[in-house]
Amino acid sequence: MIVLRNVPAETERPLEYGPPAPVDIFQHAWEFEKLLDLYRVRPPWHVLEVGTYHGGTLYHWLQNAQEGALVVTVDSYQAGVDNRALYEEWAPEGVGVRIISGDSHAPATVAEAALHAPYDWLFIDAGHLFEEVLADWQNYRPMVAPGGVVALHDILPATAAWPDIEVDRLWREIQRAGYVTQELVADASAEWGGIGIVYL
Repeated sequence: MIVLRNVPAETERPLEYGPPAPVDIFQHAWEFEKLLDLYRVRPPWHVLEVGTYHGGTLYHWLQNAQEGALVVTVDSYQAGVDNRALYEEWAPEGVGVRIISGDSHAPATVAEAALHAPYDWLFIDAGHLFEEVLADWQNYRPMVAPGGVVALHDILPATAAWPDIEVDRLWREIQRAGYVTQELVADASAEWGGIGIVYL
């Protein structure tokens, strides 16, 4: 197991929301900005986001995509938020966007996402219970090409405020399996957050 852990400089304000997007983005600014840095350095051709919610992270995948890239989004849209009408507007000229509506664990949803594989970039941020995030990892990680990147949000341990965030359990299993990983953690004592990166 190789772990590269990032710690922000004291001048950072790590728990601000951001970076700016036209809709809500539920990411700690420092963590997501560092992830975007990686995205820009290793520009992917095929991107898959599992769990889009308001679309704040999707906005940045689209805005920072290279010409000719395809960005695929999977979400059930059962949480009372549906910004699908905005996605085409967010895509720069030459960047494609495909919207897959359905439960990320449903075989039909997985099969539809597989039509656009292989992916170079996978961001998993849908269900946060262990069984949910494990299913997303097992279903979608095989769609990522060798040399690709998988990122998981909310790898910090569950807290009293957020007891149903169990991504850290899967994260530790991934690390024990010997993957090369990197942790973007602005504040290890935060009630939620942290991004885990897996290099395939």
